[in-house]
Parts: sequence; structure tokens; C-alpha cells
Amino acid sequence: MFKNMYDSLSCGVHLELLVYDDKVCLKTWSEIDEHEYNQTNVVNDYAVTRSLTFSDGNPKYMEFVNEASGVYHKYLPTGYIFGEMIEGDKFLPNIPADIRGNYDHLKGTYWRNHSYSLIDPTDPSIHASERDDVACWAVGVKSDDHVVNPFYNTLTDTFQTKAHPLRSLRKYTAPVSLMIYQAFRADKFTDCSLTFKYNKGCGFSTNILDGWTVGTGYDYLGQMEDSFPHFEITSGGGDIDAGDTDTVNFKMIDKDDIIIEKDSTLYLESTGGYLPKTRVDIKNGLGSFKVTALGLVADDTFKVKMGFRNYTGVKDVSYMVK
Repeated sequence: MFKNMYDSLSCGVHLELLVYDDKVCLKTWSEIDEHEYNQTNVVNDYAVTRSLTFSDGNPKYMEFVNEASGVYHKYLPTGYIFGEMIEGDKFLPNIPADIRGNYDHLKGTYWRNHSYSLIDPTDPSIHASERDDVACWAVGVKSDDHVVNPFYNTLTDTFQTKAHPLRSLRKYTAPVSLMIYQAFRADKFTDCSLTFKYNKGCGFSTNILDGWTVGTGYDYLGQMEDSFPHFEITSGGGDIDAGDTDTVNFKMIDKDDIIIEKDSTLYLESTGGYLPKTRVDIKNGLGSFKVTALGLVADDTFKVKMGFRNYTGVKDVSYMVK
């Protein structure tokens, strides 16, 4: 597990990252002047007229979003709000120690929380397929108004193109800020690896202060693949007689080739031949499946692609028909 941070976000916002076992929240804070900070009785007309209300007012700094009424679920998944105002020095205790010394300039400044986004897997609008094994939950911050966009599992958007989540977020004019790699749906978010981008001048605060690594070179594209399971073929593949059936045995491994002793479901696709099953159980990291060279002739070649529901083509098993 890793927590890598990069000071490469161009949006001038302070980010507040809250990670719990079962949910995640990212808030954006924009700098305001002292005059606005002192206007404690400013009323947001929109907040008065809208049907949505929070049970205990707007979210508080370093606290998860309050439950809401006037929405289909107890939490509103994302919000553009006229939120809490605080002094910048309150950020300092919750800035990771490795970078805290770079943010003394926040003292004497003033900030307002004006957007948030969260992951709550109990949200009924999230389909079970989005919560399946191997998920990359990502969120971006819009360049124009610095509002955070909704969290979603980007792999449900890119499983056909195999594009990196960065490309998926760019479609929404929201450069990616946070990627959480949840290898298995039962994994706690506090146990997931993550890649986090924040503004160099504004920094970020978080409830997970320890274990951060300051990234260099901004080369984080491969971190998603490193976080997810791979497959090793222990038998099967290669030459096969026309019409014959082969059994492929495999194990699920991590980036260090160590077996992952967990249960999951393998999804199969084939460019030829016949697969009796396209979904196969993985038990304690081990599994097998059968493939038949049905309807093929000598010198035909085909592949069986192994993967997960939203992360396909992780491993190919190649065949040559004799």
C-alpha cells in the first residue's frame, strides 16, 4: 500500500482529504479576503430557497459531510456550497509533516469551503458493477471555478478503451486530483493505495497524516497497475489440436509476484474457439478454466483474455492450432 502526493495541481485551492474505512470525502477551500471573512451574517439566497438541507448546517472542517434531507440518499454525493469560513493557520496541524514547513504563509489568510465530493458505497445510485473488484475511484477539480466534481469508478468508463483515468477526468474539464485504487470491493479505503495531486502554494490537509511519500517527476501513470492484481499461468496455453479442449490453471498475484490469497471472479473473453464459462471463481488466489479449439483448423491462432469486470485484458493466454 502506498500514499503518494504530488504538488502538481494547477487549481489554486486548498484540499481537505478525509479517508475512513467505508467512505472518502474531498473538499475544496478557496481563499477569501478578511472583509468577507468578517461578514458572519451573509445569507446565501440559494441556500434558503433550495429543497436540500443538511441536518446540522454546512460541513465543518475535518468532519465528514452531514446527513441531508431533500435528496434520495442520506448524503448528497457532491455539493457546490457557500460553506464554512476559517483562518488559514487552522490548516497547519493537519498538513502532513513532510510538507508542513512549506505552508507558514497560510497564517493570516482566510478561506471558505465551497465544494465537496464523497464516495459512499451505500449510495443506491451506484450500481453493483461499479462497486466490483478492481476499482479506481477518482475525482478532479475544475480549472474554471475550482469546484470538485463527483467521484466515480473511472474503470467503468474506460474498460473498452483501456485509457488511463486521467483521460476520463479530462472529459469533464476537471484535471484529476485523487485516485484511490480499491483492488477488492471488501477492502477498506484506509487500506487502499492512492495518488494525490494538490496545489503547491495552497497545500492540503488530511486525517491520514502518516505514511505519505512525496512523489518526484510527476510520473504516476503506472501506479494504478501496480496496485491491482495480475495473473500468472501455471499450466495451459500453447499448441492445441483442432477441436480439443485445454485446461488453464492460474494464480492471482501482486506486483511482486506474490500470490493474493483472496476470492474474486475472473472474466474471460476469447478471439476464437469456445469458452464454456466466461466467468470463473477465484478461490484463495487460484483458479482454472477450460477452452476448446472449436471450429478452428491447423495454423489458426487465438487468445483468451483474462481480467475483471471493469479491468479487462490483464493477461492473455495464446494458442496455436495444430
